[in-house]
Amino acid sequence: MNTVETAPTPAAILNSLLRNGIVVRAVALALATIVLIALRHPTWVPYSVSLYAIWNAAALTLNSVRAARV
Repeated sequence: MNTVETAPTPAAILNSLLRNGIVVRAVALALATIVLIALRHPTWVPYSVSLYAIWNAAALTLNSVRAARV
């Protein structure tokens, strides 16, 4: 018997991204960039991007560890 797999809906994909924090981290980076530019501190933007990269790598690693336990 053949079964047809359906693609996940955009809402399901967004929900998954929100659950593991990718969207939250991306919004935090965008907000930090906007605030730093508005406060006339554009030289701090690379530091916020670096901090975001570290935060993102740590979060993805922890999510991978949690997924591996299941």
